[in-house]
Amino acid sequence: MSRHASSKPVRDSSPEWVTMLPREVEAKVIELAKEGRQPAQIGTILRDSYGIPSVQEHTGKKVVQILQGAGIAGKLPQDLQNLITRAIHLQEHLRTNPRDLHNLRGLELMESRIRGLAKYHVKRGDLPEGWAYSREGARLLVE
Repeated sequence: MSRHASSKPVRDSSPEWVTMLPREVEAKVIELAKEGRQPAQIGTILRDSYGIPSVQEHTGKKVVQILQGAGIAGKLPQDLQNLITRAIHLQEHLRTNPRDLHNLRGLELMESRIRGLAKYHVKRGDLPEGWAYSREGARLLVE
């Protein structure tokens, strides 16, 4: 982290101004997820609309852990899913514009990022051993 970056204050527990109980926060996380929100969006909504600076400090669990406990977490980690969605959009663009070499190169770079991120998630145990990205199967992964 650079010297000039801001950082969160160190706390042992949630601040006193948070009026929601931990179980209410978990219910709100599940409600927002059922509306189709991503974990990062859920955290931002809870911070801006409900005054909850950190879901993890307040409940003891991260947003993704709450969603996994409720059985509504996605099959893929969110960062990987977002990259795959972008690659699918590039593939659709290249189907209608096959001579667009700049975006073909962009797709190749995007797929390289996907493979690197997948390797990281396999090492962490978020994805099964031997998981691999393929251009043809990308649409099936996100749906």
